[in-house]
Amino acid sequence: MADVELKNVEKVYPGGVKAVCGASLRIADREFVVLVGPSGCGKSTTLRMIAGLEEISGGMISIGGSIVNDVAPKDRDIAMVFQNYALYPHMTCFENMAFGLKLRNFPKDEIRRRVEDAAQILGIHDLLQRKPKALSGGQRQRVAVGRAIVRKPAVFLFDEPLSNLDAKLRVEMRVELHKLHQRLATTMIYVTHDQIEAMTLGDRIVIMDKGEIQQVASPLSLYDEPYNQFVASFIGTPAMNFLDGSLQNSGDGIVFRDAGSIQVPLPKELGDKLSNHLGKPVLLGIRPEHIHDPASGASLKLGAKVQAKVEVVESLGDLKVVYFVEGPHRFVGKVDAHVPVATGQTMDLVFDANKVHVFEKNTGRNLTCRVPQYEAANEASLPQPAVAAAK
Repeated sequence: MADVELKNVEKVYPGGVKAVCGASLRIADREFVVLVGPSGCGKSTTLRMIAGLEEISGGMISIGGSIVNDVAPKDRDIAMVFQNYALYPHMTCFENMAFGLKLRNFPKDEIRRRVEDAAQILGIHDLLQRKPKALSGGQRQRVAVGRAIVRKPAVFLFDEPLSNLDAKLRVEMRVELHKLHQRLATTMIYVTHDQIEAMTLGDRIVIMDKGEIQQVASPLSLYDEPYNQFVASFIGTPAMNFLDGSLQNSGDGIVFRDAGSIQVPLPKELGDKLSNHLGKPVLLGIRPEHIHDPASGASLKLGAKVQAKVEVVESLGDLKVVYFVEGPHRFVGKVDAHVPVATGQTMDLVFDANKVHVFEKNTGRNLTCRVPQYEAANEASLPQPAVAAAK
């Protein structure tokens, strides 16, 4: 078993700067977990503490059931792939991949077998006699991954390994990493600031902000049931729209009203759930893909009609991303590529009321969320540890 567990892990730097605040998380054996969040949120620090490259200031870290707080990095049975590849320029690819095994006095035949097996998996067998300067960025990253594979560690750690690659190569490497995880069936912990990488790679995703874990869930659950406003704004491109207003009783049910002309009816079940928040300031959240032109929104069972002025139109081929302004609000919608839209025009829109979220304005908590902040996506038996509450 190569499960990894963090219990109330903290990292405090000199001067009292808290990089990680009481993080608790359990990663199951063979699970692919992604830590994601903005720069400075503590995700890389958390990964480096798991690796032993950073001392923890408090809490406990265990790997495979053994506490590793005071265990040296080389003895933790982990392998790490860095953002900058960290290849020795004077060595061939073969020598780079074999270096760690030589330090551990592996037999030459075993070293060669492991390196060639890893090179075959990664499709770099023909590159083994080249030096890093003769390789492309993607090839260098494959060598760096290969150097980790030959160790046959219990846990793989990835610290933003694709950030130096161009967009096309990043997509290709994401696919390769996904296939690699399926083939090796090993626990992998991956750090990135790119939500697309997180959503496409992770079995579960850990959202972090300001050193705290905000939510742990499967990609779909994060999208459908964000626990708070931060998670809702971080997941999705373009980001979720937020409108200031309050909940009111219209006689036919509960509606959201802003200070202008926007009025969105809530589904009855949701309205009943939020009846004790009537008159209180809230934020209505709606994703751009749930804002439709009248033709696309005609079939909605529950919708809200809104008129807004077009500020900017971005054509993406299969659709258009349109930036609107209505009263004090600016928001973004997605419409079909063939819908005629021009800057400056007033456009009729339909909000899908079945897809809205309602957030407490003062805390950012999602009042419509139906899942716990921490869920087990892969194993019913995986415990849900008590961790720091989201802000």
